[in-house]
Order: sequence, then structure tokens, then C-alpha cells
Amino acid sequence: KGDCRMEIQRIAIDHTDAVYRLVQQTIDGVYPDYYSAEEVEFFRQFHHPDAIARDILKGAVYGCFADGILVGTGSYHDHHIARLFVDVKMQGKGIGGGILSYLEEQIAAAWHSAVLDASRPAEEFYQNRGYRTVGQKHLPLESGATLTWNVMEKQLSLIHISEPTRH
Repeated sequence: KGDCRMEIQRIAIDHTDAVYRLVQQTIDGVYPDYYSAEEVEFFRQFHHPDAIARDILKGAVYGCFADGILVGTGSYHDHHIARLFVDVKMQGKGIGGGILSYLEEQIAAAWHSAVLDASRPAEEFYQNRGYRTVGQKHLPLESGATLTWNVMEKQLSLIHISEPTRH
């Protein structure tokens, strides 16, 4: 029973450390298979506690809890999905898909599409969920290497509930 779709909730500020630990553990457990040590360190620094706390205070961070333990998290701003991470031990159980579907539903209320910056390990997951690459971003690193990632987008269908027309 891994699908957290119905158990997703907005993260409170007192869960900042839990989100930070989950993100860092997932980066450490997955990213070294896809990125250089310098790139992994970039991601570790990028997802620092202050950035997470700032997003939580904006009401932008959601999580999935299993038995009171955070097992997945995702954020969104406007129509941009960010920081979607699932505990390494819980991957492949529908948690990431449940969080992604929840975020897409929130976005679809006001936007026609969702966009995200895809990490290499997550690209196939997003493609399987209907996302298509629409561009690339590049970031020079201290060593002179360049970190490159794909920007992906998915068209969302808006559900409109209309009021009866009054004459």
C-alpha cells in the first residue's frame, strides 16, 4: 500500500528537518549512479534547510507520511514542480506518482501545463507520466564542468465545474 495519494498533506515548518533528511538521503542513495561527485554535492547544497524552510513557509511543500514518517515530498510554485523525492527504500511503490498527481491537480486549477527540471534519475519516471522535454538548462560548476538537465512539460486537462446559467 505505497500510494500516498489520499494521505498527502501540506508540510508544516516543524517538518523542515525531516524533509531535508529525506532529500539528502535520496540524493546520496541515487544520484552518485548518475552524476559526478561535484554534481552530487551541488544538489546537496542546492536543497539546503533554509531553502526548504522558505518553501514550507510559502505553503509550497507537500509530503506523504507512512506511520508518521515522511516517505515522500514534492513542491510547486505556480506551475513549476520541484523537489520531488521519495525515500530510497520506498521507491517503486507509487508514492512519487501519487505526489506528482496531487501536485498536478493543484496546478491544473489555474494552469494549462506543469513544468519541471528533471534530474537524470527521474527523467524516465516523468516521461512515463506524460512529460516531454521542452528545453535544457546548463550551469557551469567550479571545476569548469557543466551540469546539464532537461526541462520537461506536461499538458494538464482543466476540470471546469460551471454554475447553472441564470436567465
